[in-house]
Amino acid sequence: MKLFRIGVGELVSFLYSSGDLSSETFQNVSLLEGTKAHQYLQSKYQSTDQAEIPISYTYLGDDLEITLSGRMDGLLTIDGSRVIEEIKSTRFPIFDDQFMINNEHLAQLKMYAFMYLKNNHLEDILGRVTYIQLSDYKVRHFEYFFDVDLLKDFFEQSILKYTEWLEKLYLHNERKRASLEKLYFPFDKFRRGQREMMAAVYQTMKDDDILYAIAPTGIGKTMASLFATLKSLTEDNQKIFYLSAKTQGKKVALETLDMLHESGLETKTLEITSKDTICFLEKRECDPEKCPFAKGFFDRLQVAMVDIFDHETLMTREVVERYARKHTVCPFEFSLYVSYFVDVIICDYNYVFDPRSHLIRYFDEDNYKPLILVDEAHNMISRSRDMYSSTLIRSDFIKLRRLANKIKPTIRNAVKKVLDQFDLFEEQLTVSPFLSFKTLNESFLDAILNLMKKIENGIKENPKYPKKTEVIEGYLSLLGFARIFEYYNDAYLTNIEKLDDDISVTIQCLDASEFILDTVKNKTYGSVFFSATLYPIDYYKELITSGYGETLKIKSPFDSERLKVVVMNQISTRYQHRTSSIMKVIQTIESVLSSKKGNYIAFFPSYQYMNQIIDNLAEDIDADLIVQEKEMDQNLRNLMVERFKNYNEKSQLAFFVMGGMFAEGIDYVGDMLNGVIVVGVGLPMLNEPNNQLKDYYQDKFSKGFDYAYTYQGMNKVIQAVGRVIRTDSDYGIAILIDDRFNTPLYKKLFPMEWKKYDVIDTPKSLKKSLDLFWSKF
Repeated sequence: MKLFRIGVGELVSFLYSSGDLSSETFQNVSLLEGTKAHQYLQSKYQSTDQAEIPISYTYLGDDLEITLSGRMDGLLTIDGSRVIEEIKSTRFPIFDDQFMINNEHLAQLKMYAFMYLKNNHLEDILGRVTYIQLSDYKVRHFEYFFDVDLLKDFFEQSILKYTEWLEKLYLHNERKRASLEKLYFPFDKFRRGQREMMAAVYQTMKDDDILYAIAPTGIGKTMASLFATLKSLTEDNQKIFYLSAKTQGKKVALETLDMLHESGLETKTLEITSKDTICFLEKRECDPEKCPFAKGFFDRLQVAMVDIFDHETLMTREVVERYARKHTVCPFEFSLYVSYFVDVIICDYNYVFDPRSHLIRYFDEDNYKPLILVDEAHNMISRSRDMYSSTLIRSDFIKLRRLANKIKPTIRNAVKKVLDQFDLFEEQLTVSPFLSFKTLNESFLDAILNLMKKIENGIKENPKYPKKTEVIEGYLSLLGFARIFEYYNDAYLTNIEKLDDDISVTIQCLDASEFILDTVKNKTYGSVFFSATLYPIDYYKELITSGYGETLKIKSPFDSERLKVVVMNQISTRYQHRTSSIMKVIQTIESVLSSKKGNYIAFFPSYQYMNQIIDNLAEDIDADLIVQEKEMDQNLRNLMVERFKNYNEKSQLAFFVMGGMFAEGIDYVGDMLNGVIVVGVGLPMLNEPNNQLKDYYQDKFSKGFDYAYTYQGMNKVIQAVGRVIRTDSDYGIAILIDDRFNTPLYKKLFPMEWKKYDVIDTPKSLKKSLDLFWSKF
């Protein structure tokens, strides 16, 4: 007997979704908005009515048992009769003559009606689908009479159709389980520290715990984390999320899973790519009248889904795009739907943690058990703050007014009220170009909410408006701002800033750890945060998950004698000493170049300082220069990295900025890189937003400057030095230029493998020391 547990919502979505994909589809109603609308209607129920009623029903077939489960929105008593109510919130104009009940919603009501009738041994019951407009909470009912015998055909036909798909899932899960039992580590031996990490990750997932792992380069952390998590799987509704902020991180994870598939693993893996990146149109237009991939999207979705599931194992961006083109479906929304049926999802942090874009089915419902692997987790502090912050800019409202100037009823007055608020801010900004407040101005928020309602009404009345997509984009930015405001607490400030000819209003989150912890503790079933640079570990634990989590520190697998770390302790790169430091920095660079021909990178804290050094270099410097520029795309970046792979008669010296696109996520293997010169301690720019962080951290942790500046800067330094040794055979140098590196505060932040660093006070002494080091290899 094959046993299945499925949600009613999942079944009806698979079988009965139909129609177009648009910016106004039901998917765009956030959980928060939908819940509020539901609660509003349910608050009006009588004492005899019930809300949110769990329901389940077991269907027995010839060789299978299917347990269906769901939650009825309402069970009412109206004029003495029982009525099952299914509530749906929408931005569509529900009183429009063209508005019709959605097939999927009616199917859901029918399923619940049949289940309720069978469970309670009844012959018939009334039911209704109730639509509630989010703009004004007006409702429209679609009412039905259901007879159990008539519903039986619909129910059984639905089960029969869905069983064909369940059989595919069942066979896949059987093969997956069998392959996991037989799966062996794909290498003859473990790297040093790899087995230790695997054991900790495995136990974390088994215990539904939180782990922070300092996982140095070279231990094979991607393989260790994925292999251990896969081996921990015991339930079909467990789903692995591998999160990476970088394209390179996703690439390594996909390659790792491909290798495991070659070793016999039978899982389905999906890469999710952002909507703007994967969109097929030159300019994204989520309007079915303008996008053929949105028109009839839901009509073709099921066939496309079955096709990719039947034929693919590793669903990379390229694979998703190929099937999306084949079936003429939006590749982004297609990938989100495919994600319901795969075992491993590789994506950016925001699909798990951002309240505006996380995947609701996994993190706001209880159908699945997500297991989270967070790669390069040192990025999570700044990323989490960004995910819970939002900014509005005055010029965007002027643009919105122009785009919507022909919508009737007009939104011009509503836009004017917002712009009037910006005018008041502008008057205040004559005192200072940056103002900060503990709370958001209520008049400003009221003006934003009022404008949102006017746009909703305008779009309802003008469904064919030529610039509807652009207006909706503007609306969605307002919606995002309003959603983030729902989280506003003592860890927030409102910042108003003068930007050349513009003004911005930001609700700035200073500490998102409370929200990240809520996701990790209450919505996932095991989470691992790992990086080579989680120093100091308590700082990361505190600002990501409020101090919760176990700690694992793994020693580097590489021989520490192969990396020579030097602190140049007689040079200060503090801002006030920059001009006087220029020649000393250049002399240090020249000493490095004269010690051995090779490829070197000099990392700087800013473009300004970097350019000061470049401008003062001798014209006959014995190296070809590679210089990072402020605006560089991925292709140019890749071309510059390729230069490190080529043989050159002369040394190559790159000038890069710390923390930028060249500082992490790139493997400079072997002779690609002989050493790095890190100029300065990498402190973030001294500015008002960072000083706000400093003040907040000082009040909360008594470590204001260190939390806001020191630790962030040191992370960039460790990332830069980490480029040098990438394999067992690599060897090279890391020159740290600043006297602060030789202070107790910074020495405590050095990774374990740096403990044998040298302190050198002159470029001349440096040359002798480097000559001795190079002579060993």
